[in-house]
Amino acid sequence: MVDKGAPIPHPGIDGAWPLFDTMFKRRSRRFAAGAQIPGGATEYVSSKPPMPLDETEEAFLVWAATGVTGQVLADLPFRDDEGQDAGGNTILTWRGLTYASPCASHETRLFYWNDEGTYFVKYENVDPTKVLEFEDKSDWEKVLRFARASRVKLFDGRPQFPHERGVMLPFNLWDSDISGATVFLPVLDCTYETINVLLLTIGYGTGAAVIDDIGGNNAYAGCEKWVKSGLLDEKRVIPLSSLGTVSVVEVGFMMQNLQLAVQAMGLGGWVHAAPVDTVLMGGTPLARGLGFRFDTPKVSLPGRRGLGGPIPVGLDGFMEPFIPPYYANMDAAVDAVVNIKFGTGGIYTPDTTSTPLKDSEGFIADVPPHTEDVIQCVKDICNYAWDKYGRFPVGTDPIQTHSWFQAHHLDLDFYDQYYAPGAYTETQANHLEDWHSAVAKQAIENTMTTTR
Repeated sequence: MVDKGAPIPHPGIDGAWPLFDTMFKRRSRRFAAGAQIPGGATEYVSSKPPMPLDETEEAFLVWAATGVTGQVLADLPFRDDEGQDAGGNTILTWRGLTYASPCASHETRLFYWNDEGTYFVKYENVDPTKVLEFEDKSDWEKVLRFARASRVKLFDGRPQFPHERGVMLPFNLWDSDISGATVFLPVLDCTYETINVLLLTIGYGTGAAVIDDIGGNNAYAGCEKWVKSGLLDEKRVIPLSSLGTVSVVEVGFMMQNLQLAVQAMGLGGWVHAAPVDTVLMGGTPLARGLGFRFDTPKVSLPGRRGLGGPIPVGLDGFMEPFIPPYYANMDAAVDAVVNIKFGTGGIYTPDTTSTPLKDSEGFIADVPPHTEDVIQCVKDICNYAWDKYGRFPVGTDPIQTHSWFQAHHLDLDFYDQYYAPGAYTETQANHLEDWHSAVAKQAIENTMTTTR
């Protein structure tokens, strides 16, 4: 007989429990080994030295944020019941990552740094050949291989910028970007998906017209002739100011992955506001920061952030948005996005490396390309924005970052002194044994030997 007081086993819940257990126990845990709170009710000076994350810990966090997991399914309609374009060709890659992304654009790139150096995660040459690259726990060594293959060192040490009020929020100064911590910084390039969204919204059925709600009194943003031609519907409009906003969701997905990963691994960590982005990325004389290129748009519109001074437009060789100076003009930028899909080596051409479909060849042959009218309409809108405002998108910066994630080893003595039980969990309590014991080190050494 089953004891009515005991929970009845549920196969679905039992299988899903590890993830939900991690979600239940996720917390921001800020007090790192080597940290100190200088005063107040929780005044404390850590007696433990800073303990940097090792290569394996960083590798798993890099992978949690932006690892390649397999192929994008693209389980969408590509043609409607009349054989016309149904919008499925909005998907931009077959490379699936750990974070969800509009149209699989994956425009958010990861920078990270520790006491030894500052790095960029570059995975363009990683092309998955299977729907699922990770099938069971024995595949964990692929995480190390990915981290090593994708890591590009930008320079020694941490980015240099003032750690002071006015650049950083004052209540974060005590513990943010401290020795021993690894900082993960997502940086978004929103130009790629903005052009792609225009190709989608204009190419699927009767498209939506873009109106200039910023400085054009809601007039058509370079697309009036396409409204008259019937390609665009005058009753369906998109404000110019809204273009470029959709991809910011990627940053949140990446941050949540990191939050869950540090809980599962028994580390501490927290999401918090990054320093002023202009300073952090290198747009002021205060410091080099990350060394991004900055330009000043031709039109200054007071009251709109970034429209009155220099804005980040790219990092040469690493993040090169679909705008000048990385493309000759906006026509070339739009052509580049189209070619990623349908040009030589494009994902919807016989040159594509692989798809998740059983009949890949038949599928590729049936994907409808963007029409010349749709492409030209998108060019006209993009040129309107660039010619009038000297920037694209207009309502937001092409390159942007707002927050970062810090991971560190905890000083549990602080929590024991001030907090009730539950402030940390078994994963934190057992972290040193689980991740830094002789057994753990031997497992890593064996794997390192076979993956070199």
